[in-house]
Parts: sequence; structure tokens; C-alpha cells
Amino acid sequence: MSFKNLNLINPIIRAATEAGCPMPTELQIKMIPQILSGKDVLCQIARGTERMTSFTMPVLQMLKKNNPDHNDTRVLVLTPTKETVLQIEDNFEIYTKYLPLSQLSVYEGISNGTQLSSLRRRLDVLIATPEKLLELDDQRHISLSKIEFLIIDDIEILLEKNPDELKKLISKLPVKRQNILYSSTLSKEVSGFADKICNGRMETMKTTEYSAVS
Repeated sequence: MSFKNLNLINPIIRAATEAGCPMPTELQIKMIPQILSGKDVLCQIARGTERMTSFTMPVLQMLKKNNPDHNDTRVLVLTPTKETVLQIEDNFEIYTKYLPLSQLSVYEGISNGTQLSSLRRRLDVLIATPEKLLELDDQRHISLSKIEFLIIDDIEILLEKNPDELKKLISKLPVKRQNILYSSTLSKEVSGFADKICNGRMETMKTTEYSAVS
């Protein structure tokens, strides 16, 4: 199995090869086709770079495939800490090397002025901690009304820290979106949360399928 067999485009395959990943991993082989087909996915797997690349590559491909002129945020990645925001940011930078797509990270401790100037420009991918994103939203500095892809990393941690905060953010997103969810555990809380937001999606897009990969 190669990345070509997974129907990834050459700019992404080239970036992967240069990053030292010439062949897909087992997780990527499972996840990439499901995401490219538009399915909602819940994935149970430990943290790590492999986990990040399994959503980065297919989401970037879908953005490139449908890349209209816009001033809206199209992809929202939620993760619990500044450290994981920066790790995901680095991962997106690797795979956008040959793609004209923009990204921004927002998290506690960074200047609002720096973030606000970037939010006024075209933005394809926004990576954020929920606390900082809610702060920007409450101040009306950002709109989440055109999000096409919601990626949540470490759901179990976010639900443990502040489930109401996470639910409040999701309520601001369009119902018509693709959900890509990652957790190290499949507890009742994680499964129930995933069922709820993915079933909402299924009611709107009946061809969408909720899938669990372990």
C-alpha cells in the first residue's frame, strides 16, 4: 500500500516523503479513505504524530479539491493545551509545504494583537484551545459559522476539563460539517459525546456514516 493507492495528491505525497514518511502507516490506511469519503470518524488511539498525520493529509486534500475564494475559517481543530496546538501546527506546516492553504493557532499566552491581525485574513485551518477560542468568539473577533471540518483531539481530556465549554463551542458551528474525533479511551462519556454530535450530522446528511476505528 502506498499513499498513491490512498488517492492522495502529489503535493501531499511529496511533503510526506520529504518528512521521512514515504509509506502510509496502518492507522493512515484505515483513516484516510474514511475521511476522504466524507464520513464522521471516532478514532481510539494513543497520542502521537501518526495520529495527527491521519487527519492532516486527507483534510488538506479536501480543502485543496474545493478551494474557493473566501474569508472564512474552514477547518477547526480543538485540542486541550498550548503544547498540542503547537504540535498540530507543526504537522500542518509540513503538509501544506506545496499547497496554498493558510493556518493560524490560538492559545493562552499569545498576544491578542498578533492573533487578531491574522484572523482578518483568509484562513483555511484554525487550531485552538477551547478557552482561547471562546474568548475570541465572545469578543466577536471570529466567526465559526462556515466551518466545514471539526477535528477534536484528546476528547477525553476536553470533556474532563470543561464539557460545557466544549458543547458551547460546538453549538456555534454549522450542523452541516464533517466530524473527525480522536481519543485515547472510549469511555461512556467519550462515546456518548461522539454519538450525539455525529448523529446530529447524520440527520442532516443521511449519507454520512458514523464510524469507530480502534
